[in-house]
Amino acid sequence: MTEDVQPKVSIHVISYNQELYIAEAIQSAVSQDYRNLEVVISDDASSDRTFSIIRELQSVHPARIVALRNEANVGITRNSNRALRACSGDYIAFLGGDDVLLPGKISAQVEWFQRDAGRVLCGHKTEVFYEDASRPPKLDREACREGVGPEQIIRHGAPFCGSAVMVRASAIPDHGFDEAIPIASDLMFWIDVLASGVAFGYVDGVYARYRRHSNNISSRHADMLNDVEKTYRMVAAKYPVFHDLCLDCIIRHVVYFGGVRALTAGDKLLARQRFLRVLREKPFFFKALLRLLQTL
Repeated sequence: MTEDVQPKVSIHVISYNQELYIAEAIQSAVSQDYRNLEVVISDDASSDRTFSIIRELQSVHPARIVALRNEANVGITRNSNRALRACSGDYIAFLGGDDVLLPGKISAQVEWFQRDAGRVLCGHKTEVFYEDASRPPKLDREACREGVGPEQIIRHGAPFCGSAVMVRASAIPDHGFDEAIPIASDLMFWIDVLASGVAFGYVDGVYARYRRHSNNISSRHADMLNDVEKTYRMVAAKYPVFHDLCLDCIIRHVVYFGGVRALTAGDKLLARQRFLRVLREKPFFFKALLRLLQTL
């Protein structure tokens, strides 16, 4: 593709108090080998040097970086929508302010989209690395998935790390991320994007790195599980064809997983309560039975 016919790509970045990581994240975005590219960064009123670093990099790459800053902290989902509204690309890729894109990501995903107008969401494998080097890097998911419509994502959960995803802008709902879900709104967003029965898939290769550190949002397990349960309840109401599946997923993915988390944390009473709830709904869920025995 030459520059004058290249679809425009926006890389959507949100940041909050990530002064240690934001420069690497932005550099990994602006250095992609794709020319028709903008990097849109919305900072959620950071109290450290994050926004100063963003402005410094914007001065170096004024044609590529759009820098926004909230006057007050509005939270992840509302900040995501502010960045989304500023994106003007035909395709939108997503990047956390503490993650890293690898070379060739944007070109590979655009090429995948261009082969079929029915494709609206694309992912890839992601390497998880630990900031403190306490563990060796690993793949976030061993296998990617592809399909049509949102059923697989509802049934199995997110198929890709957030920074692996690119979407066709025309498929994004007018409301963007649903602000009724304050933190983990990605799942609902992807379901809405795929709701009309369009296709998702992936490109082969590892094209991003997800950083594990003490301030990861994903470490807020209770908040994340609450948002996932809220998502399933909202999907059940919004898309009745998936009502029963969503209720089943609440038991399997939220209640059961919450029990596993409680057991890992040493809270056997809470874990026992959750596994008993699972077994009341799913008497033959043998993994929950085995876990229940561990709480005795």
